[in-house]
Amino acid sequence: MCSTNYLLMLLVFLLPLLVDSRVLGNIKRQAEPIEDERTASYWLNQAQQQLATRLERIQLANGNGDTRMAKNIIMLMGDGMSITTMTAARILKGQQAGHSGEESQLAVEQFPYTGLSKTYCTDSQTADSACAATACLTGVKTNCGSIGQSAQGASVESIVQWAQRAGKATGIVTTTRLTDASPAAAYAHVKKRTQELDIGRQLIEDAPGRHLDVILGGGLGKFASERTDGRDLLQQWHDANPQGCFARTLAELRNCSIDPEAGRLLGIFSDSHMAYNLAASQEQPRLCDMTAAAIEHLAAQQATNGFFVFIEGGRIDHGHHETRAGYALDEMLEFDAAIETALRLTNVQETLIVVTADHSHTLSMAGYASRGTSILGMDQSQRDLDGVPYSTLNYAIGKWQSLNKAGKRENPAPHLSRTSFTPSYIHAKGVHSGEDVAVFARGPQSQLFSGVMEQNLLPHLMAYAACLGHGDTLCKHQQKEHTFAPR
Repeated sequence: MCSTNYLLMLLVFLLPLLVDSRVLGNIKRQAEPIEDERTASYWLNQAQQQLATRLERIQLANGNGDTRMAKNIIMLMGDGMSITTMTAARILKGQQAGHSGEESQLAVEQFPYTGLSKTYCTDSQTADSACAATACLTGVKTNCGSIGQSAQGASVESIVQWAQRAGKATGIVTTTRLTDASPAAAYAHVKKRTQELDIGRQLIEDAPGRHLDVILGGGLGKFASERTDGRDLLQQWHDANPQGCFARTLAELRNCSIDPEAGRLLGIFSDSHMAYNLAASQEQPRLCDMTAAAIEHLAAQQATNGFFVFIEGGRIDHGHHETRAGYALDEMLEFDAAIETALRLTNVQETLIVVTADHSHTLSMAGYASRGTSILGMDQSQRDLDGVPYSTLNYAIGKWQSLNKAGKRENPAPHLSRTSFTPSYIHAKGVHSGEDVAVFARGPQSQLFSGVMEQNLLPHLMAYAACLGHGDTLCKHQQKEHTFAPR
């Protein structure tokens, strides 16, 4: 009897410890990275499964649905284009036209399909542009800072390679350095995004970079003056493309565009990132100028098989990092103008246009400002519990807190302007935020881009629409239907 009681008491004592150890073990296992996620095959297979689910959903709802194949694909990425950025830019667009602003429309509001993209990386809740652009362009999620490779370090193909293999003309356009993280994901393979000299070499020497028909952006130093390996990458490009046209200014870009004999097009318009639109000279092309030149050139280069082009409004992100909302919103409107240009120059029946962001930013829009209040200013009725006014736009993290000498928050009104710092709550360097970003689609198979999706699904959806790559495609589906159709 005593031994039985002793065993019962021992069990009562040990049971909570056993339960706790199991719980702790589960927590530990959940915290450990899933090894499969480090491989490219994990994300490629996952995306194909998600594509199949979307196709089944559409077929149940609409029968065969859209049977159009995308001859051309234009992917436009607003780097750091959060939903708050879009809302504030819409208001600014209207206010610059003399209206209250809230009722204005951005170009993407014409698009029939909208979704949300989950931007986390394999090792980070919040993405940087390297892992996010890799997901958007290769279909594989990777580690923060890595470009064009899996988390294990294996090189992965981009949709640019898929398009070239299908005989399409290809191009990249950006307002950043051409070797910066987002455009680099279209053609490069490096462990760290800081390896820009090697990224530049890959663009000129390796596939798919050396096969690009249009390359427009900034970062001349990475191809010449900053190099330590003795390479003159610009001369290498000229030697490989004797019929090619090289541009350094807007005027030269226009001359290249009207030259019927021009082959491939390379335009590098600054030593580093291109200047903010608010600070740019008239010699620097706007993003809409580069977009027009790229689309017209690519269409002329490959009239039969079509084209793929990646276009980035890259300095939206930089304005946010500096916590200067005025710069970020102006760059967002430049991106909006580029989207309008793409819509104007293409046929909705044959061109799929996808607009998205790589990641979000910590800009917030809060308070109860009166209709028509300057989006870059404030409504004096907006005050905190101490009666101090606050601006409509603020950052969670940034350089400027609008504090007086005693460390108390003060009225930011005297300091607010189109190019000034925007108030923030936490004193630190401006950073990204981790929430979902918007996806907009127009053209053949654009219905696939609705709902919530993993970011790495995007290139698989584009590839399906244009019959590219190794996965499922519209052409394969139509071939099956033709093969098994009753005779």
